[in-house]
Amino acid sequence: MRATSRFPAALITRPATPRPMPPRPAPRPASAQPMLPRALHYMDEIARAGSVRKAAERLNVAASAVNRQLIELEEEMGLELFERLPRGMRATAAGELMLAHIRRQRGEGEALRQQLHELRGARRGQVRLGAIEAVARGLLPELLLDFHRQHARIAFTVTLGGTAPLVQQLLGEELELALAYNPPEGGDLQLLAERAAPLLAVVAPDHPLAGRASLRLADCLAYPIALSCQETGGRTLIEEALAGSSLRIEPVLESDSFEMLSRFSAGCGGVSFHSAIGVAPEVARGTLVAIPLAERTLARGRLALVARRGRALSPAAARLAEHLAAALRAD
Repeated sequence: MRATSRFPAALITRPATPRPMPPRPAPRPASAQPMLPRALHYMDEIARAGSVRKAAERLNVAASAVNRQLIELEEEMGLELFERLPRGMRATAAGELMLAHIRRQRGEGEALRQQLHELRGARRGQVRLGAIEAVARGLLPELLLDFHRQHARIAFTVTLGGTAPLVQQLLGEELELALAYNPPEGGDLQLLAERAAPLLAVVAPDHPLAGRASLRLADCLAYPIALSCQETGGRTLIEEALAGSSLRIEPVLESDSFEMLSRFSAGCGGVSFHSAIGVAPEVARGTLVAIPLAERTLARGRLALVARRGRALSPAAARLAEHLAAALRAD
């Protein structure tokens, strides 16, 4: 019974049994706010959104609070972190350095959180994977489906793009892993596994070149050419093969869409250039023919699984990396 003024507190006895311990708080989900100081979290959102107002809307916080955190951070650093432009905000050189640090911290925080989940026996996680479009058309879905059968509680976010933007996102901590075609070697990239993937000339079955056992680039120039955009590994290989020669390619079509390039070859009497991995479904159906190219430079094509050097992968990403690496080494 609760004590009242009629009973001195010293006369009130209490049970000797210990008080029950308060319940242990539930662990934060993987989607919870990152383990970053608020000012750094807000700065990252401003950079992604392009303005304080849009960042505040995404954060569901008052714009004045976001702006105040940014101003205090700039005062602490003694430098302006953003240029205030008429149509938004852009990171300064100091801001870019800060953002690189923030995104490294975010990635390491996510890895730590998933490692703690792992210690609790959880077998779940979210992996951010980048891939070129060619592998997303056949090889990658099969590999992810097989992985899902073994690890049903691990989910994926797959971003498609050319090699250059995928590498940029990987180094910026927006991706954990990437399957890229001929990414640059060394530097901040760590090669986890690779598979040879020479560049081939791709034409329709009724094309005049379709019966050839091999070709040189010069053989292809008499026909309309379709090339991938500059940021792809295949385009870089072709330019390396042409360097120092008198040959020049003036493409009829340039696109970052693998589908558009392959359809150009199938229906327009033209030539495009792909690895066998990308066009395997069409070659198997007989709608396209892939012909080896004689230039040694083009034979150096490879599909590579890469991560950022020095980054500790989350347990879920590490498992997926092992699965993808085993598949690349199998052939």
